[in-house]
Amino acid sequence: MSAEQPNSIASEIAEARSIFPSIKILTSTPSFLIATYERTPYTRIKMTLTFPQGYPSNPLIVNIDQDAVVPPGLKKKLEKELSALTKEKAEHDPYDQVRAVWERITSFIDTNYFVPCWREMRRCVDLIQSFNTSTEETASSIKLVESKAKIILHLHNEAYYYKCSIVIDPAYPDFSSGKSCVLQLTSTNFPSVIETMLTSQAQEIVRRMQEGLTQDRALVMSNPIRLPKNFYLHKDVDNGKSCALTKDTIKDIKHDTETLKRVGDLRAKESSAKPNGHSGYQDTNALAKERKDARRNIHKLTEAERAADEKLVEKEKEWKLEEKKRLEGYYDVYNVPSGGTIEPQPCLYVLVKFLVDKIRGLVHEICPCCKERVLPLDPSELKSMYVSDHADKKQHHPKSTKKKMKPMRTYCGCWYHKPCLNTLLTEPPFGIECPTDGCGRRVFHPDWPGDIKQLEREWAAREAKKREIEDAMLFL
Repeated sequence: MSAEQPNSIASEIAEARSIFPSIKILTSTPSFLIATYERTPYTRIKMTLTFPQGYPSNPLIVNIDQDAVVPPGLKKKLEKELSALTKEKAEHDPYDQVRAVWERITSFIDTNYFVPCWREMRRCVDLIQSFNTSTEETASSIKLVESKAKIILHLHNEAYYYKCSIVIDPAYPDFSSGKSCVLQLTSTNFPSVIETMLTSQAQEIVRRMQEGLTQDRALVMSNPIRLPKNFYLHKDVDNGKSCALTKDTIKDIKHDTETLKRVGDLRAKESSAKPNGHSGYQDTNALAKERKDARRNIHKLTEAERAADEKLVEKEKEWKLEEKKRLEGYYDVYNVPSGGTIEPQPCLYVLVKFLVDKIRGLVHEICPCCKERVLPLDPSELKSMYVSDHADKKQHHPKSTKKKMKPMRTYCGCWYHKPCLNTLLTEPPFGIECPTDGCGRRVFHPDWPGDIKQLEREWAAREAKKREIEDAMLFL
């Protein structure tokens, strides 16, 4: 504050304006004041300060505009706090209300990094509360640390747990440090294979959404299991290579034809010689020079064409990469703004919901083949299923553990027992769709071939070997 106390509305506004130059005043009259404060393009607040009759004895009326950044809950909270602040100032420092309101708002925006994701954060809290089915100490919980922009998440389901922290970037949903949401695993009793699969896919969802992908596309593109080149979801897919015939390709063909004709003419000159039986005079020096010039022109022409072809190949690679990105959903050409830039998508709620759904669904996952539970009730028993082959030879597991075997996640996202998945993939009918209700996608896992013909050949070879063994046993 200045040494001289303000004694009017104009002097009070002038003083507050000098103290907070980052606050932009849109409209200023003796009756009301409209201003905005912005920390980032996604974190801003617009306020209307009304000077009532009898001000400053009567407190300043503060109204926070509700928009995409400020939801109703945050608006109500801020207005309640600021109303109490102006009432207190009206009694002790009457012409200090504008400064006090601006100080409280700027402090709140600058220190609370949850402002741009306030609505998502409330949905996350409701989601965790609905996830809990018991009041035990092992119930799932979510803790918010506003000053550090940190969310501590503890997910529990039966005997399994997954504990992690999520740090919100100050520029959320954009990012200044590399990621809009930084997911860090704290502890879990899931095997490292399953934990890595969950954590890596969750981090990939964040990366895809900050690149502009929608929630659905980010979930599809973050699948940790990649399809092989010879894997086809439909039988009617053309396995051959195709090339689109365009004006550019026709022009290239015409240019190549003209170039080949010119090279052919030059090679004819380069290989020309005095015909047998020719009795006329022929200048051998001129002929040698003509052949030399032809060879030089051929070399220049072929080098120029080679450089042009390399440039065309690089351009085609860029086109193919661009087309691949478009087809894979990196961006939707219909949703790109007129400016040509793609806005990052809010991903906090999507991230938390993904983890909650996976922990909830995975623990109760049912094998589509045998219709039995995929994960055992005891987490230590699950970890014993993922020991290496060398350790497995030294350690003898109980029969129940051997029978269940380790769970396997397929490309479609469903979980199978390893022997069930092996039977499904290696025995006819091949290329079968996932029998899980609502799935219907072809079953694939990178540990098994994706080519149907290869699977058929391997199955036929096994059947032939079985017949040979049976014939040998009958003969003996």
